[in-house]
Amino acid sequence: MKSKRLNGLIEAVSVTTAETDLQNILKKTARSWGFDHFVYLLLAGTRSYAVSSYPKEWQDLYLRRSYFQIDPVIKHARTKSRLYTWSLPELEKNASRPKAQFLHEAMSFGITSGVSIPVPAGYGKIALLTFASGQPAVDVDTSDPVRASAAAALVHAQFAFVRATPTMTAIPKLTPRQALCLKWSSEGKTMDEIAEILDISTLSVRFHLDEARTRLDAVNLIQASTIAAKHNLL
Repeated sequence: MKSKRLNGLIEAVSVTTAETDLQNILKKTARSWGFDHFVYLLLAGTRSYAVSSYPKEWQDLYLRRSYFQIDPVIKHARTKSRLYTWSLPELEKNASRPKAQFLHEAMSFGITSGVSIPVPAGYGKIALLTFASGQPAVDVDTSDPVRASAAAALVHAQFAFVRATPTMTAIPKLTPRQALCLKWSSEGKTMDEIAEILDISTLSVRFHLDEARTRLDAVNLIQASTIAAKHNLL
């Protein structure tokens, strides 16, 4: 991602006022840089969404199986502040069974490697611009991370400006036990009381409530209950 190429992307995006034009610019950029697809992702808890040129079948599968929660590229974005490259065959070597299944399915759709650029989007949100390839690995010039971040930030601002229509929207899911524990918690029951009602240990109740809070990206159980109720999960 040489400076000249990044400048071209910045200039093209800066004068765009229509969502279709913005997507076409990113598709053209992906192809001219040797990639197959682009993805713009806003990580905002249960309000996360993406605009992507990935195959629709893959996007549907991704949503149906809640892959937002285990996607290693997304997890990496939460800990990085500059562009990074990734290769799914490399990530697959030490992956758990669920993650290995995700990686295998992604590669079956021609999503094998790429480069991602995370930028802060305010109030804990992260915007992530990704270009993906079907090749086992990508050779990307990472010598200008500041300009790359500027380009990703501008893409984020323009998608917000045009009020983008997501191609994927995060759909939070809870296991039956998580939902049941959270339901009783929302009714004012303590962990000990929930444990007695469900005939499980207090430690198990705490575990399920913590998992529910994490899945819903909530800071406490009150917020988790509110989010779960909003999405008809209780």
